[in-house]
Amino acid sequence: MLLIKRFSIFFILLISFSSLVHADFNGKVVKVIDGDTIDVLTPLKEKIRIRLLDIDAPETGQAYGNASRKYLATLIAGKKVFIKENKKDIYQRTLGTVFYNRININEKMVSGGYAWVYRYKGVAKNKKFLKLESKAKQNKKGLWRDRKPIAPWNFRRANKK
Repeated sequence: MLLIKRFSIFFILLISFSSLVHADFNGKVVKVIDGDTIDVLTPLKEKIRIRLLDIDAPETGQAYGNASRKYLATLIAGKKVFIKENKKDIYQRTLGTVFYNRININEKMVSGGYAWVYRYKGVAKNKKFLKLESKAKQNKKGLWRDRKPIAPWNFRRANKK
């Protein structure tokens, strides 16, 4: 009986802990780092760095890098947002989808032509975002005004130090 009781307590704690690992949360955007990274201050005054999931914005110093950051800032800087957390990346940033007034900000960055769809080893998982990217490209929105825009992953590779 004692063993069952201990196992039950362990199981309850395990479930409680795992639900905290990927918890959705609210916060105020206190800094826009670039077109796909922000700092959010939670109601508990914890600052969390968020990397917008499924997008890859131009780098600082790259064509449209500053425009991408400014566009994201016009959408959410200083505003209270909702973060749907996915997981942590290798830099321990929270990967998440940002919502402001129920508007998917990650989606807006792609549809406005201010970010590419994130591709891992050349493959994009988010098919909806691929359609939005294609439409932005057809309509020459944002970075797609350039004849040959350079994808951020190619820019990073070419500018490694």
